[in-house]
Amino acid sequence: MKGFAVIVAATLTIPGVGYSQDTPDGSDEKTPSVQVGDTTAEMTGGVAAGADGAPSASGANTAKDRDGEGPAAPTLGGPQVQKTDAAPDRPSGILNGVEPRRADKDGADVVASPEMDGETEAGDADVTVTGGEEAVAQSAEDAETDVEAATEITPDAAPQAEAPEQPDTEAEASVEDEAPENPATESAEEVTEAPEDPATERTEEVAEAPEDPATESAEEVAEAPEDAATESAEEVAEEPEAVPEPDPYEIAAQECIDIAGPANAGVPAAAVDAASQKETLARAAEACLMAAEAEDADPEVLFHAASIAQARGQAGATFDLLTRSAEAGLGAAETRLGDYFLFGVGPEGQDIAKAVGHYQAATERGDAAGMTTLALLYQVARGVPRDPARMVELMTMAADKGYHFAQYRLAQTYLNGDGIPGRADAALSIPDTSRAVRYYTMAADAGNLSAALELSSLYADPNSGLPDDPEEQVRLTRMVSQTGHPPAIAMMGVFYETGRGVEYDPAIAAGLYVRAMESGKLDFGDLRKGAPGTWDRDTALEFQKILQARGLYDGALDAIVGGGTAAAARKLAGN
Repeated sequence: MKGFAVIVAATLTIPGVGYSQDTPDGSDEKTPSVQVGDTTAEMTGGVAAGADGAPSASGANTAKDRDGEGPAAPTLGGPQVQKTDAAPDRPSGILNGVEPRRADKDGADVVASPEMDGETEAGDADVTVTGGEEAVAQSAEDAETDVEAATEITPDAAPQAEAPEQPDTEAEASVEDEAPENPATESAEEVTEAPEDPATERTEEVAEAPEDPATESAEEVAEAPEDAATESAEEVAEEPEAVPEPDPYEIAAQECIDIAGPANAGVPAAAVDAASQKETLARAAEACLMAAEAEDADPEVLFHAASIAQARGQAGATFDLLTRSAEAGLGAAETRLGDYFLFGVGPEGQDIAKAVGHYQAATERGDAAGMTTLALLYQVARGVPRDPARMVELMTMAADKGYHFAQYRLAQTYLNGDGIPGRADAALSIPDTSRAVRYYTMAADAGNLSAALELSSLYADPNSGLPDDPEEQVRLTRMVSQTGHPPAIAMMGVFYETGRGVEYDPAIAAGLYVRAMESGKLDFGDLRKGAPGTWDRDTALEFQKILQARGLYDGALDAIVGGGTAAAARKLAGN
């Protein structure tokens, strides 16, 4: 176990199995440990615990006549026919100024109707027989009436002639008395009067027959209350589908995920993140534990419920929930189970072979924390053979997935050969300062405070091989100081005292020194670490003024930081 203690930087405590990544606070030694009950195991690599303390390395149209009283009688063959019974003494006929004439076989002049094409067939001729001059105007008027009537014939009706009423009784008598044998007249009468004419019967059928299928169909569509489509529409309108009752387990599961977020078996980037995770799980506890009761519970819900059970000291329930989650395919649950077997804190005790198996399953499912712990096992030959190349490969995979701890460890490997025999390997391009800076920067931007501080120091070290970059050094240091990290706060004071990367400001520098001392975690001798030995006069004077205002310093305001000033400063820390 001593050989493995070199690589895993985490503290694990049961109950509430805990990891913590060492944070460089200037006062603690970077010695990771695993505590089970009263026993503490040390690892320096990164099996670190999460906030919960888990070990983690969609119609028929009927036409009417012009008076609207009945269907117009169509002609047999098409256009409507107009006939007069008048037989004039002197044949003549005019239609719209045109005087087409021809003689029938009896010598009578016949005037063609507007629809005639010059052809006359027995029984189908469109003709008007005209009498004396007094009938000319009447004939023209009748012809116009025919044109109008023809336009009103329904498409379904067969054409048939209809004889208009003639006011000239003499013309009627003349036709009847003088030319009864006229074939054209008889033919027209047959067309008008013959009840047995098929076309007439057909017209009557179309206009009157109630049994016409098309008409009946249209009436059924319009009137039938029993129509299936109508009934269906009424049912939809009157009887809306019942909305199923919401599943309480689904509601609880959604609330759990909304509060707790994605499952993560990795170590928090900073202590403040760990505290935030605990508070978040406390808020999500009721919803997560309820949702976990479902037979087909979401694996992430099961993972969160396991973390909550662990925080409550329920080891058996924790292990069962993690097992269900892993069996449902969650990589983070595989990693957490691996941690349990690696450190022996589960119900089955320590089992390195099972731990390796869970880490390999986590790696196959893409869990970055599981990849990182497996990489560290290859580094120290714990359960697997020593393999630096495989270690670097796995660590790179995890780092490229955005896991800050893998980025930090990989940066150390590229900077000074950590985990590599002889601290160098040409085949792996180790060391490589440029790659080290790349991964340090990635880790720092992800919130890893150790990476930010170490990289900041590299920028200030002329022997690091990095170009001098005051602005980047200030950016990284400020990132850490904003978390309340005392050494970083003090370093920001140095920057303002010396004007490195920021504008020189003695008052701000002195105020930052006081804040760092008030934390009680920084010794006065480390207050200006990295700064010139001699205090800047204006900064020293501002520092003395603050101590005096606090009632801690009653000496001379001489800008000389001696024993009296140092003693007053230590009082800020409660010493």
